[in-house]
Amino acid sequence: MPQVESYDGSKDPLDHLESFKTLMHLQGVPNAIMCRAFPTTLKGPARIWFSRLTSNSIGTFKELSAQFASHFIGGHKYKKSTACLMNIKQQEDETLRSYIARFNKKALSIDEADDKILIAAFTNGPRKGKFLFSLYKNDSKTMSDVLYWATKYMNTEDALLAREEKPKKRERQEDTR
Repeated sequence: MPQVESYDGSKDPLDHLESFKTLMHLQGVPNAIMCRAFPTTLKGPARIWFSRLTSNSIGTFKELSAQFASHFIGGHKYKKSTACLMNIKQQEDETLRSYIARFNKKALSIDEADDKILIAAFTNGPRKGKFLFSLYKNDSKTMSDVLYWATKYMNTEDALLAREEKPKKRERQEDTR
């Protein structure tokens, strides 16, 4: 059975609450027992906070959740706007693979970004060249299609680079003989 990672007050309290509630609901645990089980997921400053709550001051898990969230809200990670994606540009010495990984990581922090916005932001970032040309030429309608196209392009690029390197290695070996 999966377990909830201990919470020490330094991370997102809402994420911890959701993980805990999901696990409890999966097991069919009633709210009264959730109140008693919740402190077992706390450590350090979070456990101290819980131990300082006045006895019988909380009647439901919903109340406990609200107090917990409001106390540790400083650790909450807020979702970013899609506007921040428009600033992601492929650096001069950055590979396409690295740019895509960086873009995807940032895109995961965006709340409810639709495909049109993601595609527009993504196509705004690559350096001018063959990939960007092929991206516009392909005119993908979904971000999945864009990433599929990019993966095909990167794999082709890798294969061509590997093919170019083999003759160079042979030439070096022949020169040393």
